[in-house]
Amino acid sequence: MPDIDLSQYYTAEEAAAVLSKNSGRPVSPNYVRQLVVYGQISRVKIKANLNAYPKSEIDNYKVEARGVRSAAAAKAKAKERKEA
Repeated sequence: MPDIDLSQYYTAEEAAAVLSKNSGRPVSPNYVRQLVVYGQISRVKIKANLNAYPKSEIDNYKVEARGVRSAAAAKAKAKERKEA
């Protein structure tokens, strides 16, 4: 296993705390793990039951309220229809 500079990574709990602070809403460690499944952030497997999440990705990610992206897309689509 290659040497990893752990100072550049968060645990799931630390990442959740940073995301909560940056987003202004509570974020759980389970949601951080789910973001990996969705391909939104990456992880480094340290042990079988321990993952680390890059600080650069976590610090730049903001969790939006549920439906924000889909609502914005629906508004844009409605505007296009109205203009056509």
